[in-house]
Amino acid sequence: MEDLVASTLSSTLKIPHAVARFLVSRGIKTVSDAYHMLCSSESDVHDPFLMMGMDKAVEWILAVRERGERVFIFGDYDLDGMTSVTLLTRCLKTVGIESEWRLPNRFGDGYGLSVSAVDEMYEAGARNLITVDTGITANVEIAHAKELGMAVMVMDHHQPSGDGLPVSDVLLDPHQEGDNYPNPELCGVGVSYKFICALFSRLGIKAPVEYLDLVALGTLADLVQMTPENRYFTRTGLESLKNSRWPGVQEMYTSLMKPHSCVGGIDVMYKLAPLLNAPGRMERPDPALKLLLCENKGEAGKLLEELKDWNARRKQKEAEITEMAMEQVKALYGDTIPTVIVVAGENWHVGVIGIVAAKLAQEFHRPSAVLSIINGMAHASARAVPGFNWHKALFDSRELFDRWGGHANAAGFSLEAGKIEELRGRLLQSAKDQGYTGEVINTDESYPYDIKIALRELTVETRVPTGRYPIRERSILEFIDLLEPFGGNFPYPAFRAENVTVHRVRELRGGHLQMEISQAGSAVFPAIAFGLRKSKALLGRSRPVTVVFEPIWNYYNNTKTVQLCIKSIE
Repeated sequence: MEDLVASTLSSTLKIPHAVARFLVSRGIKTVSDAYHMLCSSESDVHDPFLMMGMDKAVEWILAVRERGERVFIFGDYDLDGMTSVTLLTRCLKTVGIESEWRLPNRFGDGYGLSVSAVDEMYEAGARNLITVDTGITANVEIAHAKELGMAVMVMDHHQPSGDGLPVSDVLLDPHQEGDNYPNPELCGVGVSYKFICALFSRLGIKAPVEYLDLVALGTLADLVQMTPENRYFTRTGLESLKNSRWPGVQEMYTSLMKPHSCVGGIDVMYKLAPLLNAPGRMERPDPALKLLLCENKGEAGKLLEELKDWNARRKQKEAEITEMAMEQVKALYGDTIPTVIVVAGENWHVGVIGIVAAKLAQEFHRPSAVLSIINGMAHASARAVPGFNWHKALFDSRELFDRWGGHANAAGFSLEAGKIEELRGRLLQSAKDQGYTGEVINTDESYPYDIKIALRELTVETRVPTGRYPIRERSILEFIDLLEPFGGNFPYPAFRAENVTVHRVRELRGGHLQMEISQAGSAVFPAIAFGLRKSKALLGRSRPVTVVFEPIWNYYNNTKTVQLCIKSIE
């Protein structure tokens, strides 16, 4: 049945059968849904005034402008929060509204808005406060701001706590009860962009699409669902990244990407986002925000070097804690891994425990929480796998926590260290209540993949209606590129090829393998296997092997060729 669906998609949309099979494997089984994946357009963008509170939000900010007052913008310390602050700061300035910004320090201030942050801003002259990517659960803190006489607008995308909403003057959050906005899966910078679109529309200014590169960065980094609107924003933003008008983004592209290469979702998640998040993970996030806001290339270059230094320190600390966390999993659970993993250590660096949690989730295919115990309090970061909802799990046990927040895929919380064992039991019960069993797809194979493929399918023939050469060979990657962005809940395609012949294996420094591979009826493809030195023994024999790989572009001397990034060799 699935092969029939794939054949229909292939013939109707004129795409390779392998691409159609891949789409079907990801649950995309109608021509309409597949078309939207391949050809997202401005028609996927919704009217911002459909969001509850948007009219009031526009009136509120215009009243601030009318009074000639400034606003203080308080954002979260992650990339979604920083791109939100950057977007609002730049866009409000273009319509005559001055602003100042603040970001929390995760070590001194913790997660989100705090009473001390409110007091500091008030002492600095804040009378109008906007929170972005935070605020929906800050009932006490916003009540305090109101007691001081501040006007407050909350722009957030997280789920409400269940204990009522903050008493702000304006609230924008597509997850609040009664909001029927068609795309509730916006991230923080997505909500901020919708607000700016509404404001500009009211003022007769066209939508500021030049800011979609910022929206793409925040959307991908925050792992939100790629709804049609999110996909359009992100794809458009990625296309504009290499020609960004912002000096800081230009410097990042020049430094981290190959010349003339396109930026994909994986590039953001593994190159740009870690770099921008590094200062906030290690100390304060301010240098990264300053890079996004800077106005000249010289300053951007200096800030970028500072970020690279922070990122190097982050990698070292992350490796140390990952090793300790892995050892603890083995010591606690042995070969019987529970449905939810919880590990804790004294004074683990709280800036990297989120990354460590993601690594545990990837390694063991289980939702994972990593806790750092400091002075009797455990500060946690959690990451999910498909089928488990962290927001629901924490909501059900919210009385245990001093503070908590997040969404289905990622969350943070703090509680007394003495309650960790109780939390473990509660989380196991929540997994059971959610119907999550820990079952892993493709358990009979060593590495998960989307579809089986013949290597000859990586090259397809396309008929050109005019010209001297009526048939042109194209790489399947040209069609896979149309499905960007990848990342989060829509990972990059992984294919399995059997009976593969390996040629010219060479071991590289760092335990990597470089080779060429082919299959009956196919061309010979260059391949790289990162960290798979242990599999070299399999390649010294004459018999064929099975590989799981990701097809990628390799850029060299201003040309691009197909390369296979091998993930598993059997």
